[in-house]
Amino acid sequence: MGTATVVPIFFGTIHSMETYDFIITQVRAAAKLLMQLREEKFEVMTKGGNPRDIVTSVDLAINDFLIKNIRETFPEDGIYSEESSGDSTSMPRFWTIDPIDGTSNFSRGIPHFSICVAFLENGVPQAGAVYNPITNELFSFKRGAGAFLNGKPIHVSSETNLKNSFILLHAGRDSKSWKWGSNAYGQLLEHAKKTSNLAGSALDTCFVAAGRVEANIYGTLSTFDIAAAVGILQEAGGVMVAESGEPIVLQVKPQRIIAANSTAIADAIRKII
Repeated sequence: MGTATVVPIFFGTIHSMETYDFIITQVRAAAKLLMQLREEKFEVMTKGGNPRDIVTSVDLAINDFLIKNIRETFPEDGIYSEESSGDSTSMPRFWTIDPIDGTSNFSRGIPHFSICVAFLENGVPQAGAVYNPITNELFSFKRGAGAFLNGKPIHVSSETNLKNSFILLHAGRDSKSWKWGSNAYGQLLEHAKKTSNLAGSALDTCFVAAGRVEANIYGTLSTFDIAAAVGILQEAGGVMVAESGEPIVLQVKPQRIIAANSTAIADAIRKII
């Protein structure tokens, strides 16, 4: 893909408010369905025969629920979802969905997963939400108006020293990333204050946005899957960069990313991994 498109920021437009309010309503409704299905017996399947890449029948049910409601309300818009075929990301207006980000956690009863929905124009996130129905934490953003946790503004931490920083690291499922990941983990153990792996890319990025950790590193990540979290991070004052240090361009193809509270922390991480 080419360079990111610069889109003018419009504060408090009726259109952005409509999409934002719609998203909040939909993720809460989807969460109710998820919690209901979670209590029933659900099926766990693999994608492409890869036992490390799974999907559950709950993912598919939430995916269908959200797509149906978006199509009924915004019939002219495109929809991209991790759990559906087709790619609408070249359309001027489209939605991105990850029905359960952190499916492995969900499937094992680990309460670190989320429902992600975002609305984009010309490839730029305009509004979105990341909702963990277990903790009832709803992270959201409106472009140009801020990032929020349960309606209250959030901001990244002000820490600029890596040795005082909490870092999240996930090497990814790709075997090519494992050696890189083990080296990165060793370097972070030496140079950062705390290194953990929570395995929920959207929530992990929102934790950076909320100042809970200083950075979230993913060895392989399709950034369209977490477009809502990217918007939240940017509105909270954070950055998401590629290995080169350049701002990431949202894309379907997996890429290595560093989501950080500042370029200072991102650059310090890049120097050691």
